Amino acid sequence: MEQQASPMPDLPQKRRGKTALIAGGIGAIALIAGYFILQGQIAENAENEIARFLRSTDLDRDIRYRYIEASLFGQSVTLRNVRLNLGDASGTIEAVTISNYDLDERSGHLNSIDIHLEGTDFPIQASRSMWLKIQTPMPYLIGVDAVRGNIGIEYQYDNVDGNLDTRINFDLPDLVDGDFEVSLGGIHLPPVDKISSPDFATLGRMFEASGKADLHSVSLKLTDQGVEDAIAEYVSVENGAALDGPAYREKMQQILETRLEKSPPRSPFERHLADVAQDALKSSGGTVSIAYEPQFPTPFEDIGSGALNLMLGGFGTFGQQAFQNRETLNDLFESEVLQITFDS
Repeated sequence: MEQQASPMPDLPQKRRGKTALIAGGIGAIALIAGYFILQGQIAENAENEIARFLRSTDLDRDIRYRYIEASLFGQSVTLRNVRLNLGDASGTIEAVTISNYDLDERSGHLNSIDIHLEGTDFPIQASRSMWLKIQTPMPYLIGVDAVRGNIGIEYQYDNVDGNLDTRINFDLPDLVDGDFEVSLGGIHLPPVDKISSPDFATLGRMFEASGKADLHSVSLKLTDQGVEDAIAEYVSVENGAALDGPAYREKMQQILETRLEKSPPRSPFERHLADVAQDALKSSGGTVSIAYEPQFPTPFEDIGSGALNLMLGGFGTFGQQAFQNRETLNDLFESEVLQITFDS
């Protein structure tokens, strides 16, 4: 007689559930292990590339970091406990995160990169000549002994049509928050390896290319977080008033109103600027925004010469241009090419 094979007994429901749970757990462990192995490889490769770059630019002794972290899902690399020793730009950064990195392997051009600096601490010393050459109050005189905060940089470049979009934002506690954006066209930058090499001829060509580039738009937004009152207190002491920030701002507002009564603004643009100045003096913590977007792309060379004429238009032999400059600014303002606003 043929013996029929006995069917396999069905696993109890609880046992099937436990088996699936064990299999799922083993799969999860394998996935996590693979992730960390791959993440470690990314970090090691990134560290090798960074070390090679620092050596090739002779910066390996001036830029140091404790260790590197890599994020596979976030496609980012973070340098922890960074220390820079670059003369005037010496200080520490808690973390430097690099993401959105795209390098064209064929042309060698950098298409995009985002850099975030967290916990920067760059001391400002009284002996630094860069602060002695400008007329604004020196930072350490208004109580600022270091640049501390967070800074972000976003970079997008198209090597084919030469479009470059850059954004820089910064958050400096107790001082100011800012956001700067610029969009250029017709700018042709060299490959990354040419930029990183200490070649003055390459830098000269970069500046020349920048001068021939077209400006599409530029904007700056600043939000006061305490720097306005710090400057007001410093100016108050310099002028012998010895008032705190809010009190001296109130005094400056009264002086401005008196001057406007004696010499009223002559154009809509001047009246708007007077309103912005009065609003800014009334309260701290406001945001001033400046935006310039020409109707047609404008070469930087033309903008530079125009700005020089505007700056010198009211002095000496350039005095006859003062009226023309006032009309030019008013036309830009009324056509909304130039916008200046204040939001309290």
